Amino acid sequence: CNSIRISSKSYYTEQIMFTSKRDGNFEVYIMNGDSTDQKRLTFDTKTDYGLNWSPDGKFILFYSDRTGNEEVWRMQSDGTNPINLTNAPTSERAAAYSPDGKSIVFTSDRDNKTKDLYLMHSDGSNVRRLTKNKIYCESPIWTTDGKQIVFTLLVQKDTLDNNFNGEIFIINSDGRNQRRLTNRDGFDSGADISPDGKRIAFYGKSETGNYDIFIMDIDGSNLINMTNDAIEDYSPSWSPDGNWISFTSGDSNNYDIWKIHVQTKQKVRLTTQKKRDETPHYKPLIK
Repeated sequence: CNSIRISSKSYYTEQIMFTSKRDGNFEVYIMNGDSTDQKRLTFDTKTDYGLNWSPDGKFILFYSDRTGNEEVWRMQSDGTNPINLTNAPTSERAAAYSPDGKSIVFTSDRDNKTKDLYLMHSDGSNVRRLTKNKIYCESPIWTTDGKQIVFTLLVQKDTLDNNFNGEIFIINSDGRNQRRLTNRDGFDSGADISPDGKRIAFYGKSETGNYDIFIMDIDGSNLINMTNDAIEDYSPSWSPDGNWISFTSGDSNNYDIWKIHVQTKQKVRLTTQKKRDETPHYKPLIK
């Protein structure tokens, strides 16, 4: 497997966590960056999905409906000690740690019939509403400096009808200065920030009508279609060195985890199960 020496006494082993239906319902799994040593981390009859690492690599966030509705959960990186952080009667999803590990952003419909962004402390306390868009938003992720949050917001395409489109937005972490980064015909979502903080990877509808992986600068400029596939590609995640992007690829019959080299666009298939493997997320480099 891939290892990076980070000091004279320690090494970083590249790992990717992901969700899979290979054992029935969506559960959390982990594997090395070269696809070896695949292990199951959650064992529940309900769906576990929407993954995010803590900056120190010790904890994993996910959402699950194991209590009857979708809640944000935290567990240790080996799958032990799952804790319900939100404990709300509404739908709580798509949680992500801030770079310092002290805060978590997530989506909730607790104050609105559609989802807005909320913040809480890493232990689930001090929940406060960040956005009041009164329309569905999803997939929040922090910028590397912790000052801003990138997310997807539904935008009305035509004031004469009820047709909406997903676009990538960015907002200050205090809820001010919300602005739009994409303006395309296709639905855009699933943003992930490059380790150097300069670029955003996301998935969006291409001219062919299917989802591809795109990258752009943090200000929305220099858009590049990375995959150009005839099948669906979504859920990108940058490797800690910024050289690779892992993603989900497949069609209605099967989905697997792949990675693509950012410079050469070389694609490598990582999973070969006949069940859905999706939403990969690279473990952060612990310095």
